[in-house]
Amino acid sequence: MVPIAFDAGNKQTLTAQCGSLYRLLKVPMRDACDGVIAQGVEVARSHLGRPIFALRTGAPLTDKSATRVLILGAVHGDELTSGWLSLKWAAFAPPMTEKRTYSVLHVPIVNPDGVFGARPSRTNGRGVDLNRNFPTPQWNPEANRWWVNKTKRDPRRFPGHAAASEFETKYIMRVIETFKPTVVVSVHAPLGVLDYDGGGPLPERIGSIFLDSLGIYPGSLGHFGSRSRGVPVLTVELPHAINPVSTEETKRMWRDLFAWIDKYANYDSQSK
Repeated sequence: MVPIAFDAGNKQTLTAQCGSLYRLLKVPMRDACDGVIAQGVEVARSHLGRPIFALRTGAPLTDKSATRVLILGAVHGDELTSGWLSLKWAAFAPPMTEKRTYSVLHVPIVNPDGVFGARPSRTNGRGVDLNRNFPTPQWNPEANRWWVNKTKRDPRRFPGHAAASEFETKYIMRVIETFKPTVVVSVHAPLGVLDYDGGGPLPERIGSIFLDSLGIYPGSLGHFGSRSRGVPVLTVELPHAINPVSTEETKRMWRDLFAWIDKYANYDSQSK
């Protein structure tokens, strides 16, 4: 990988990336990028060399009984509110009880090249749609066929020349393999629905967003997680890509999310 100079959106701290995202959204920062956000640790690099950060909240990894939750934001770089919500959620403590503890791994900005480029873009630094790049069954030829026939070669939805060809894709795959999440939550925008790939109790509602299946796409994280790794994937599609939800809605969504995760964890433990 060729080293590149780090600009304002490219500094090697999650706090700096958080500040840059808030400026892109033109929303007040206040202390939003302080506190727990400062604990973000660089875990990978994008194609253009921008750092990808993660931070963990809740129970320590040594707590083997903890329900593990992986939360991903800004897989698509032009869905700015997905990164914003993921950063807000990273500052919230998971609702621990005597019966249930959680270890939550947050990767708020999966695609920093898409977010912090000359202008925000859905694709990564190589022009690949990361949510079509995961090695799902029959990726070759289905992913390219879908791109050609369904999107008419839309460059925003290019799946790549090979499955798992991108640094960012490989990192998420490695996290799923090593962290072993009970549930994956991927935040997107702007469809305003919940999409769920997995079994057990359905997440009917998170905040004001309701379940409405978007279908199965070759190379998607939901398809990969549920079909190839046996891990359910909840995709939270926010209603706007550049207008964040309210503070109260952010909190309500967090509460509803973990109410559903608790139900799923009960189902998961009983089905093993």
